[in-house]
Amino acid sequence: MRTIDMGAYFVVYNLVIGVLVMLSSEKIGYYAGLLNKAHRERLARFTRLTTFTFGASVAALSATIYIAFFTLRIAT
Repeated sequence: MRTIDMGAYFVVYNLVIGVLVMLSSEKIGYYAGLLNKAHRERLARFTRLTTFTFGASVAALSATIYIAFFTLRIAT
C-alpha cells in the first residue's frame, strides 16, 4: 500500500488559491472601490495591486516549496 503525502496536497492547494487570488485581483479591486465613493480610484488601484502581489507571492512560494520537495523526493 502506498503512503499518501498530505503535505504536497496542502502546498498544491495553496498554489491554486494563490493563482486564483492573483487572477481575481481586478474584480476585488473594483468591488473595493465601490465601497468608498470619495476615494474610489485610489482604493481600487491599491487593493488591486496588493491583492495581485499577495496572490503572486503565495503562488511563487508554494511553487518553490513544491519543486524543492519534489526534487528531493526524486533524489532518494
